Amino acid sequence: MDDAINLLKTTLHNFHKLTDKEFKEFLKISEYKTLAKKEFLLQNGQYNHGILFVTKGILGLYELINTKEIYTSFFSVSNFATEISSLASQNTSNKNIVAISNTEGFFIKRTELLQLYDKSISFERLGRKLLEHLLSEQHTFTTMLTSLKPEDRYKYLLEHNPELIQQIPIQYLASYIGIARETLSRIRRRML
Repeated sequence: MDDAINLLKTTLHNFHKLTDKEFKEFLKISEYKTLAKKEFLLQNGQYNHGILFVTKGILGLYELINTKEIYTSFFSVSNFATEISSLASQNTSNKNIVAISNTEGFFIKRTELLQLYDKSISFERLGRKLLEHLLSEQHTFTTMLTSLKPEDRYKYLLEHNPELIQQIPIQYLASYIGIARETLSRIRRRML
């Protein structure tokens, strides 16, 4: 557990340095949560009530379109797993967040996080920087999908997120880069 706490502290400090007292306050509102493989953190039709800081495992964010799971994000160690639209609007989500492998992390409820923002400018600044980071990652994904050819998308992942290639089943990875599983298999064979 100490390693998980240190990982959380280090990651938060990369966004905004909290004092020891502030970090203890943040830790108080963080519930350590475990998810078994294929267990949902969020399901279509539910409200997104928080953010999970991943300390072990990997989660996927997908939307069901014509009975197909279309993945738009993956969250691995040191990532904050959430579905931003539902979290911000407090409307029901049309997406799902599922554990791709057994996963652990700190779950921070939205309501308690907002209360922290009211306590201190420091927490508010941390929240803003985290949100900017999450939005930047979404923008990067959208840019990759719209500006790169399928083979280049795969190369981009190899270069920037090699852990995804190793940890995520091929059908999810293919969905993520917007191609058929068979196409991804051919791309992989060509690159060997």
